[in-house]
Amino acid sequence: MAALVEADRMQVLSACTAAENFTKLYYQFQDKGRHKLHKLYLDEGKLVWNGNPIERKENIQKFFEELPTSVHTITCLDSQPVNVEAVGQQSTILVTTAGFVLFKDRKSPFQQSFLLTAKEDKWKVVSDIFRFQDQITV
Repeated sequence: MAALVEADRMQVLSACTAAENFTKLYYQFQDKGRHKLHKLYLDEGKLVWNGNPIERKENIQKFFEELPTSVHTITCLDSQPVNVEAVGQQSTILVTTAGFVLFKDRKSPFQQSFLLTAKEDKWKVVSDIFRFQDQITV
């Protein structure tokens, strides 16, 4: 029992470390090296940008290159391993980020979720969901 709990703890710590490394690289590419962004996606990767679906990494790359330059500030990062029984024994993690993105003169809050899977010892995006967050005033 103790060994199982320790294994689960190590899996969670590994997912957290992977998420930190991945998001640092992802937003660095997004802000300063967009031409490399496609390398982080599986060939058949999917992006849903504010409700608009984009499939395949070539199309995702083209979409990102059409966006204005950006500066992302991450204020929240969460990660958890996905049970291997649910993903065919494939190492997979769910990563959620939140923060602010500056496009031109407009700073907007956003939330983003990635489903990452290990391929050739690198984390690749299976699915990416990005949404601007509306600010609620009370």
